[in-house]
Amino acid sequence: MMIVGDLKSYINYFQAWADATPEIKFFCFGSVEKGIEFARSLPEFDYPFCWLEQPVLQPSDNGAGHLCLRYFTGISILIKAPIDEQEQQIDAYAESLAILIDLMSKLMKDNNQALIHFDLNTLKLESINQLWIDAHYGFRMEVQLDLNINTRLFR
Repeated sequence: MMIVGDLKSYINYFQAWADATPEIKFFCFGSVEKGIEFARSLPEFDYPFCWLEQPVLQPSDNGAGHLCLRYFTGISILIKAPIDEQEQQIDAYAESLAILIDLMSKLMKDNNQALIHFDLNTLKLESINQLWIDAHYGFRMEVQLDLNINTRLFR
């Protein structure tokens, strides 16, 4: 059965994946300002840091009574590395990309089990700008996924 398309289910989907991924040490949903504040102030904060962005939403209808919310979102894996250590920066990029490829695998499996609707061809991966802030390195994945809203619309 497809995951319900409410905001909490969307957040819980990615948080459950992050919690089950031993490499990820901290998960955050929200604005970039919130992520930066966590990195600078929370004692339990650690790297690699998984940051789930606030989504843009679009209703979709397959024409056969299956209504979904399409979530356009981004998820980044950020790792801190010294600004003068290129090898550690490359390692941070490589680790971040490997973690996101694991997420890609989960998305494909969940699509095959009809928990979500996801098209691999819509993914986009890009490196995080080295000057982002505080010497963070990693990758950001743009994702489009559909979650079911039939139960919410037809109650």
